[in-house]
Amino acid sequence: MTSKNKDSHLYIKFEKTDRTLDIDLLPLKFSSDLILDLSSLETMDKAYFSSLNQINQKIINAGFCFVIVLKDSVPIISTESLNFVPTLIEAEDYLKMEQIQRDLGT
Repeated sequence: MTSKNKDSHLYIKFEKTDRTLDIDLLPLKFSSDLILDLSSLETMDKAYFSSLNQINQKIINAGFCFVIVLKDSVPIISTESLNFVPTLIEAEDYLKMEQIQRDLGT
């Protein structure tokens, strides 16, 4: 896992071998928007989706945005509350739009 504090968000990248999504991120207190890069994964199981939903809820409750980078080729369970994008650039653009909306109070 790689973690970087950027100017406007936290960026975390998981590798294929990381299987501790729930253990590593759930205890964190989020104080900024989060991009979680799972682009190296080829598949995702129900445990990942459960953890992602829990993390998403924590971030929303803290007033921030959560975006997940995931290749289009990875099948996902229908989850309307999660924001999936195929590239890091799109994730950063998504966060910028969310931040603009927050700044405008909408």
